[in-house]
Amino acid sequence: MAVDMYQTGVSGLLAAQSQLATTGHNIANVNTEGFSRQRVEQMTTLQMYSGGQFYGTGTRVTDVTRMYQEYAFKDVLINNTELAGAEALYNHLSFLDKGLTSVNQGIAASLDDLYGAINAVADNPGNLGNRELMLANANDIANHFNEYYSALEQEMTIKNRDIESRAEHVTSITAGIAELNQQIFNAGLNGTPNDLLDQRDRLIQELGQEVQITTIKDKNGMISVMLGGREPLVSGNQAYGMEVRPGSPDPQQTELYLTSPNNPDQATRLKGSQALGGEIGALFHYRDQILGPNLSDMGKTAIAIADAFNRVQAQGVDLNGIAGENFFNDINDPDAQARRFIGNNPAISGGVEITDTGKLTGGEYTLEYQANGDYLLTDVTTGESVGIDAADVVVGPGTKQTINLPDLGFSFSLSDVPSTGDEMQLRPTRQGGNDLEVNLNTGDQIAASGSVMVSPNGDNTGTAKVGITLNEVVPPATAIPEADYPLSMKIEDDGAGGLVYNVLDKNGASLFSGVPDANGKIAFNDVELNVKGDAKEFDQFEIKQAGGSGNNTNALAFAELQNKKWLNNGKSTVTDSLNKTTVEIGGLTKNQRIKALAAEAAYNQSYDRMLSTSGVNLDEEAANLLRFQQSYMASARVVTVASETMNTLLQIR
Repeated sequence: MAVDMYQTGVSGLLAAQSQLATTGHNIANVNTEGFSRQRVEQMTTLQMYSGGQFYGTGTRVTDVTRMYQEYAFKDVLINNTELAGAEALYNHLSFLDKGLTSVNQGIAASLDDLYGAINAVADNPGNLGNRELMLANANDIANHFNEYYSALEQEMTIKNRDIESRAEHVTSITAGIAELNQQIFNAGLNGTPNDLLDQRDRLIQELGQEVQITTIKDKNGMISVMLGGREPLVSGNQAYGMEVRPGSPDPQQTELYLTSPNNPDQATRLKGSQALGGEIGALFHYRDQILGPNLSDMGKTAIAIADAFNRVQAQGVDLNGIAGENFFNDINDPDAQARRFIGNNPAISGGVEITDTGKLTGGEYTLEYQANGDYLLTDVTTGESVGIDAADVVVGPGTKQTINLPDLGFSFSLSDVPSTGDEMQLRPTRQGGNDLEVNLNTGDQIAASGSVMVSPNGDNTGTAKVGITLNEVVPPATAIPEADYPLSMKIEDDGAGGLVYNVLDKNGASLFSGVPDANGKIAFNDVELNVKGDAKEFDQFEIKQAGGSGNNTNALAFAELQNKKWLNNGKSTVTDSLNKTTVEIGGLTKNQRIKALAAEAAYNQSYDRMLSTSGVNLDEEAANLLRFQQSYMASARVVTVASETMNTLLQIR
């Protein structure tokens, strides 16, 4: 039995030594990221039968396992991806929110200064100093829009670089996971490589911060990693690469591709990259669904400013008696129209024409040609699609195709019939902030004088006041020749107890007979009259060419733009539209902060749950250290007793 006792003591000694070594390893790695606590697994050795009884022969170490729960780890992985994406998007939005708030304040201040200068021109239309000040303030507004556009264009370039660097980082991580898979497989033939498993899990968590992934473990201990549960990133010891390539149809809107390890030339395009999750998904979402649409929203306001000032300028004459030229750039300049259309087929060119700035939404659209000749127009931000029947397409001249979308405020044209599968994008307003520039060179070119004016008859008994605007002629209407002026408007009995407004030219020919609409407007030919107040029977008004280039009737029309609601279907002034854009981004930022905080709470909860099993507790390890030390000493004493007993037996004669 002495020999058995000796073996028992040695086995306990070796087991305690393993326990002490493992406990020391746990303590040494208490601050190692991703380290899982390890534990020595023991079991009894084969028992011995002697004298009709079974006697134990000691213990042996069967394995060193890590304290790990796969469910807890996968929960952490999911919440880690959510947290990384939510925090990244919040940081991006915070930057945009601060920049937009600053720009909005600058534009609002410049608009106030501009309208102040306009009022000064209206008070003294012949003063060149007031006119130059008006031009200077208009240039300030254009510069604010230009600088904001440039800043966001630069931000897009930076985000493209971030996407590229993160794609390279993903490639290096997947290569590391594949290499660890092979090492784990090789080491697994002789035991459980706990530290290698921890290293692999740490890389998987790091990968999960970049994109949303799922993992599948095979019987050999290798893990396959899937991108969003669809595309493979790691398959055994094979790693797929991620690279950035020019976008289609917009090369600047870069896209991600997965490359095969066995055939690098073979790549899979990841469409809808903003749905990838994690920090890369947040970058795509910010770039494609926030930065771009925000530029378009600001561009919508810039286009509306240019259009409104140009329309007022066109109905007046400048200080030299010349018909007013465009105040700002022409919003439908051919080059501007062409920049609003992007296609991936070089044989198809196109353009987008703004038809009604009040109807513009600031949206961006994808255009898909279908085999039956119909088109499908999809809003990039909302995802809503609208079908366009082939019957609504105007063909000609030649093979040119034109489609009018009056509810959206624009029309677009294609040089030819596209092919099925062609990708096209329509961006009616994205370039608006960049295109905005003052077209006039000197203050005397401001058309502060009206070309036509309305004068009430001195005998009028009503309170009606009539303003006038000259609009672009919409066929079949024609512009009223100067020779037909002055016009007269007479309020007469309609024979049914009401009033009728009759407008006659100089020769007595009727141009309009009826009543103002609900908004007090009377429109005929190129003339639009705005009636305010109550007219009485027999009231008369004369509409005539304005005399003198120094009157202020058109300057007053400029001043009215400050409070005129013509944006967003007549619901917003320019200031309202700018504030709406700023408030929307501010609201998105606030909501994203709440999401980030919620994601952080969920992650901390799952991480704490995982640490309760896998984490190293120094107090517990210190207690284990004392316990295993005592076990070691006790086993050593067993060996000593066995040795002493043997020596005693050997000394017996």
